Amino acid sequence: MIPMYTPDQVRAAEQPLLARLGEKLMLSAAFAVAVECARLLDHHPYGKRVLVLAGSGGNGGDALYAAEELERRGAHITVWQTSTGLHHAYRRPEEPTAAAAARADLIIDGVVGIGASGGLRGEAARAASIIAEHATCPVVAVDIPSGVDPMTGVPGDSYIRATNTVTFGGLKPVHVLGWEYCGDVVLRGLGIDEELASMDPWGYSVDRVENWPRPGADSNKYTDGVVGIYAGSVAYPGAAVLCVEGAVRATSPMVRYLGPCVTKVIRAVPEVVAGEGRVQALVIGPGCSEDDTQLAEQLHSNLPLVIDATSLTRVAESEELRELVRRRTAFTVLTPHTGEFARFGVATPEELARELDVCVLLKGRVTQVVSEGERYLIEAGSSWAATAGSGDVLSGIIGAAVAYEPSAVMVAMAARVHADAAALCNGPVPAHLIAEALTLVVSQAVAR
Repeated sequence: MIPMYTPDQVRAAEQPLLARLGEKLMLSAAFAVAVECARLLDHHPYGKRVLVLAGSGGNGGDALYAAEELERRGAHITVWQTSTGLHHAYRRPEEPTAAAAARADLIIDGVVGIGASGGLRGEAARAASIIAEHATCPVVAVDIPSGVDPMTGVPGDSYIRATNTVTFGGLKPVHVLGWEYCGDVVLRGLGIDEELASMDPWGYSVDRVENWPRPGADSNKYTDGVVGIYAGSVAYPGAAVLCVEGAVRATSPMVRYLGPCVTKVIRAVPEVVAGEGRVQALVIGPGCSEDDTQLAEQLHSNLPLVIDATSLTRVAESEELRELVRRRTAFTVLTPHTGEFARFGVATPEELARELDVCVLLKGRVTQVVSEGERYLIEAGSSWAATAGSGDVLSGIIGAAVAYEPSAVMVAMAARVHADAAALCNGPVPAHLIAEALTLVVSQAVAR
């Protein structure tokens, strides 16, 4: 996992080093930008046209110093000044033109940095518009793409979309939440690792599966967590099959099926055990009917509980069920997609986690896992998992993981496993193939 920090945290960590090194620190950052630019120019900048958008702050200085380095290697540099007063008198700025944008081989975005908020304005907005309409080359952002919020990753009315971003010290939320505006992100050190390590990260980017359950020498089918699954109905028997298969393929212990589609589930997944018995966690909701009886019963249990799909919608719609969720003392996970999340009437997953005292997994291209004092982001790398039944598979994986260890980090790892399985399929894929791919993903994870 990679820790992420807020802009304020990074600035605080940089301050002692900046006071001691001053311009040398900027030169170090600029060299990292120049190296990435040279790579994108096939390590041969000679004769290439590089367009620099430079603001008056530190990012503008980084961009201009990077341009100097590229010019020493033979690149032709054009500078557009996007605010009054360049960081240093590198050269006389030129007037932004469509022709300059169209013929550029590479663009460096040094307009604004992590201290800015809102969209671009004035000359910066004009330059961004020209770039968006006429440029076809790579765009390298210094630290963050200008005009994109560093905390939320949401762009303003005017912004610059980067194909590559070079950031320093530590990842910021924008680098994951705003993946489509940052492009490929390169993290370069600035010598502030110790300062950042003394701070509590804003959250973590879960880039790989870590510490996935694996049986020990004395393990048996009961010792590492048995999950019980309430899923499926006459209308949606497939949801039960997919959820159970997700759980069976995710971990080695037993899976119990507790729903009404016993024959179909056992035919599809013969390893499952049908009927009541000892379990360490429960999943309820995928493909279930709208009868609240079973949901209310499980909300009264003292077992970790994963609530998905139909059951999730019922909790959103019923204040009585919400109150039962609030009163639970056992670990509880809600797994909404954006449509289901909207029914709760809150703005952020953090707000929902606080209101109901639960762990929230908000599904998306960037899945967010939020619990009290914890935050994990899982950037899937594609949206192939956005297919019918995929969420049922995910619920089964989460249930199996939570049966082993009821924690937000295990929920996040389950989401990473699911994302990696979808990525392994590499294209439009039905949910049952995502479930099948779990075997390889898990085997690779436990082999590390």
